[in-house]
Amino acid sequence: MSQIPRALVLYGDGINCECETAQALRLVGFEVEIKHLQDLIAERCVNEELAQKYALLVLPGGFSFGDDLTSGKVLALKIRHSLGWDLSLFAQHGGLVIGICNGFQALIKLGVFGSEISITINEQGKFINTWVKVTPRGTKCVWLKGIGTMELPIRHGEGKIIISKVRHQEILNKLDRNQMMCLLYENNPNGSEMNLAGLCDSTGRIFGLMPHPEAFVRWTSHPEWTMTAGRSSAPGQGLAVFENAFQEAIHAK
Repeated sequence: MSQIPRALVLYGDGINCECETAQALRLVGFEVEIKHLQDLIAERCVNEELAQKYALLVLPGGFSFGDDLTSGKVLALKIRHSLGWDLSLFAQHGGLVIGICNGFQALIKLGVFGSEISITINEQGKFINTWVKVTPRGTKCVWLKGIGTMELPIRHGEGKIIISKVRHQEILNKLDRNQMMCLLYENNPNGSEMNLAGLCDSTGRIFGLMPHPEAFVRWTSHPEWTMTAGRSSAPGQGLAVFENAFQEAIHAK
């Protein structure tokens, strides 16, 4: 691995936020490689190579494989069966993973946060495209260190996080004990249980969220930026998420 931490950003087959996400990563200092999922499969980029070459793996937003078999499911199947990646092992060895919107849906389908967590159609039964306020919870997630309440955009049709009704309280206690419920909506826009906007794994290194931090790395991306004097050149609140990842990647080297 080079001295500058390298990030791998997936694209192809309906993923459509790879360029914005790569730009956010470059702004904070990462060396970024955008690679098509099918190329990685053809190159047989196995788990060991992933860990050797990259400090960070990104599953960006979009509509991978048209969301034909529910959001993120085909992408998850490709990662599990065609690439054979064990993302939990990657994180245990110092790697970082972020799944944003569709990427988060894929992480859930992969079972990264436990088999008891699933995601389904928004409570309203329709696609949502708006800005929301989200607040970090706990101290486990390395992506959210020192971050307060943020405003970020959401744009999804399947964002309602649900927890299995079987052993429901036991599962909630486990998630709470491991500080995995790391990001909450201020006003729940899609009916997610516990106001969940994002989750991390038990290491705090794998982070999935429905809002798009890569869409707010410059203050001028905010719909009300013209109403705030002197802020036009300021960074957007989403940039701090990627800055935390860069600092963690540097320290893990």
